[in-house]
Amino acid sequence: MVTKNSVEFDPYIERKAFDETQEGVKGLVDAKITQVPRIFHIPQGSLTDKKPSVSDLEIPIIDFASVHVDPSSREAVVEKVKHAAEKWGFFQVINHGIPLNVLKEIEDGGRRFHEEDPEVKKRYFSRDFNKKKFVYNSNFDLYSASPSVNWRDAFSCYMAPDPPPPEDLPVACR
Repeated sequence: MVTKNSVEFDPYIERKAFDETQEGVKGLVDAKITQVPRIFHIPQGSLTDKKPSVSDLEIPIIDFASVHVDPSSREAVVEKVKHAAEKWGFFQVINHGIPLNVLKEIEDGGRRFHEEDPEVKKRYFSRDFNKKKFVYNSNFDLYSASPSVNWRDAFSCYMAPDPPPPEDLPVACR
């Protein structure tokens, strides 16, 4: 019902307007918005009141040490990754062999990219994951049927089977 003081809400139109800025959530923050747009609001009553137990809060830890020693253990590790990804959506990997300084540079590169000038980031903005090896957008599922969208910006870099040439990557991420 629309009253004299209400404004009709069309989530598709608002999602499209947000998407067309190509500036994502960071653009909203930089614009110093004073109210979170309605597309990000979770409808009342849609969250459960279930309180997780302590065991529900244990983030899966997957140890890659055995893969380096016994290649036949790969299948078991892959199964653990699959289970954690399906149940949790994320997990921690230990004994992967990647030096800490490399991990820190990856983290710093991500931060540098998100802090870039919006015009630089727009060059990488796309919803077509098949055309580019490096894609930036906000909410890969922005146009899904979900009642709200996530407060996030992300980029994806597809390295396999053919990594992009360094000049195709943002300077902040090289």
